[in-house]
Amino acid sequence: MDKYTDRIKGIYEPPIVKYKAEAEKRIDRSKPVINLNQAVPSYPAPDEIKAAIRSEIEKPSYSFYTKDEGTDVLRIRISEELNSMFSVKTVMENICVTSGANNAFYSILPVIAESGDEIIIFTPYYFNHYMSLKAYGIVPVEVPLDAENNFSIPYDLLQKKINGRTRGIVFVNPSNPTGRSYSMDDIIKLHSICSEKNIYLISDEVYTHFHDDYPGQGSVLRLEDFFTSKTVCINSFSKTYSITGLRAGFITASEGFIKQFIKIQDSNIICVSSIAQTAAFAGMEKCSLWLKNKISLMRRKKEIFLDLFSKKESMFRIVSSGSFFIYLNYEADIECEKLCYLMIEKENIISLPGTCFGSGQNKALRLALGNVDTEDIPFVVEKLTGFRI
Repeated sequence: MDKYTDRIKGIYEPPIVKYKAEAEKRIDRSKPVINLNQAVPSYPAPDEIKAAIRSEIEKPSYSFYTKDEGTDVLRIRISEELNSMFSVKTVMENICVTSGANNAFYSILPVIAESGDEIIIFTPYYFNHYMSLKAYGIVPVEVPLDAENNFSIPYDLLQKKINGRTRGIVFVNPSNPTGRSYSMDDIIKLHSICSEKNIYLISDEVYTHFHDDYPGQGSVLRLEDFFTSKTVCINSFSKTYSITGLRAGFITASEGFIKQFIKIQDSNIICVSSIAQTAAFAGMEKCSLWLKNKISLMRRKKEIFLDLFSKKESMFRIVSSGSFFIYLNYEADIECEKLCYLMIEKENIISLPGTCFGSGQNKALRLALGNVDTEDIPFVVEKLTGFRI
């Protein structure tokens, strides 16, 4: 019999994989399927990106390695983009291109923590962050956020969770899974705590373009001492340009941090594919109007959903929302995992149970609204609000 480490055996199965597989066993293919499982944009990548990829494939070097940290042209373009959006001025040496945001987080962890150290995460948390921490033997310390308080950060409790083994705080803004957008005030408070305690602030800003306050969204990249403090920003092109499968993201950090990070990058993926980097560059260079329209589209989809939902009686209540996610609570006497299965079997609705996102979430569901076309939202709301056990 094969033997595996207790550390890896103790990590739960990837939730998206698990619930996709369970859905395949239960859905009725003869009826419409409402897939609210994964945060995938409902629209394809822009034509400019497709054209750039076709052009790149014609080059002899398209399948070669690039620099570990990414091509110069892409890192320069990322720096220009960040400098146009935020007050912190970056140069390409502050950028490392990664194979998506999950790869970025996974590669950050061994730079800042060792097995047995602690990292604070806010619950409900992004499950891949939790899984990555467990894989390294780093202890995830949960700080629960209260739905009744709009998932606001409990700073007093946070302070109490920090001890001599704490190496950092992970902050997702806007949040996955709740969709909640946090303001600059929250970022300043978190940064102040991290600076006082001499620990890292890791800010995952994958959905930054879909922040409620965009283009004035809260970001660690507005902090004046970003590069002189223990602060790292994670970003991704996946949702921004609808290129989720190409796996392209980046981190922004001090030049010293990047040099240490590249040690992990080289031993992990070496570099991101030339094709993915070409797609990311084309998105920033040629697709600003396309992105502006998609930002408006996603906001409108949320508004339509919230408006229609508010006019219906339902066993569910919306406790938080964002352009990509709707977070629901309910009071019915049924565990959320069983409820998810029941919703698949009765209505072909695929969602994720709150138990994927940490303790105290057993009466919650996450809906990935981004995967729904605008014209389908009334049907989705009708099915959700009409659902009964």
